[in-house]
Amino acid sequence: MVCVGNICRSPTAEMLLRHELQGRDVTVESAGLGALAGHPIDATAQAVLEGHGLSGQSHVARQIDRTMIDAADLILTMETWQIDAVLRISPHARGKTYLLGKWLDNTSIPDPYRQSRSAFEQAYQLISSGVSSWRAYL
Repeated sequence: MVCVGNICRSPTAEMLLRHELQGRDVTVESAGLGALAGHPIDATAQAVLEGHGLSGQSHVARQIDRTMIDAADLILTMETWQIDAVLRISPHARGKTYLLGKWLDNTSIPDPYRQSRSAFEQAYQLISSGVSSWRAYL
């Protein structure tokens, strides 16, 4: 899962997909293109996760790099421009890098950072729908 800061959207997506795939031998991770490396999940993102019975307390933001991209079987981004950014780091990731909202008419997930709780709730709902839409392919 990839977003910008790796403290709101991608860790939320990571926790949702990890929950969706629990019991399977799959590793789910997240990173950011401009990560606030070393920072925990945003407090509002954590509160929204907790409201849905999940937790991102153990999350620590990290910067995406070529090694992570090469190791991944699938890379899901929150916005279309992030696909291009991943491909600039590792051009051979084409064919395994997609929008989380691909199966939802290529829906992007707006960044809720420094916005209201309702923006985080909206992002959560879009991320949840995106994760569910990938279920058949994982």
